[in-house]
Amino acid sequence: MDRKIQKLKKLIDNFLHASRENILKEWGDPLKHSDNEIWFYNKYHWGIFKDEIAFIFGEDFVVDIMVTQYFFGWNIKIYSIMKEKIVNIE
Repeated sequence: MDRKIQKLKKLIDNFLHASRENILKEWGDPLKHSDNEIWFYNKYHWGIFKDEIAFIFGEDFVVDIMVTQYFFGWNIKIYSIMKEKIVNIE
């Protein structure tokens, strides 16, 4: 299994159906361009890679999680779940 898919699977196992309060506790305040229905967070690796993690809410619980991978600011891959399956969106 691809490492990014493993990372998304771990996020799904830990945070799918989590409440807003749990996300705030674990991840802190979301980025400024977040809104009430989708919260964004960044994770940096080695200074050249960035994962943008989006928690999508339905009511007050996470219903979807997306990870967008960037290399030097260029979007290279998007991973998400759809109907409880992990998909690679390109």
